[in-house]
Amino acid sequence: MDYQMVKTLDSEARNQILMAELDDEKVKVLVKYGLHCNADLYWERPKGKYPQKVFFSHKFAKKSSVIRIIFYIYQLCFAKVKYFESNWDDFVPYSHSWREGFSECPLYDMEFIKHKYTDIMFDLRDLQKITDIKEFRAICAYLDGLKKTG
Repeated sequence: MDYQMVKTLDSEARNQILMAELDDEKVKVLVKYGLHCNADLYWERPKGKYPQKVFFSHKFAKKSSVIRIIFYIYQLCFAKVKYFESNWDDFVPYSHSWREGFSECPLYDMEFIKHKYTDIMFDLRDLQKITDIKEFRAICAYLDGLKKTG
């Protein structure tokens, strides 16, 4: 693809062309979070009168998993990305609405992650707040231990 030419296109045309390069699940993530690709080929969220929030490059979106993209949006560290990608079979994506409560959902729509063996629910925003790697490793060890005994 001629990315230099794509950079010169208007925003709508650029988004259409670049989204066509991505699988459906990734496109659904971009749509859910209202991301648009700028002229430098970075996906960002327009904020009206506020500064743009730039998330990641189109190259990153093409090569990364949906989990990695969502975790990047939530600004989760590499250790968390690596752990959940490696152990994804132990988890189920969930969303929450005030009418229905928690419900299992497609990966692109996840806001929570449920551990299958313990029913512990992790809010992605709470995972973002864990900044001590020792604390996160302790959580991982706890979950892995319960998986082995369950």
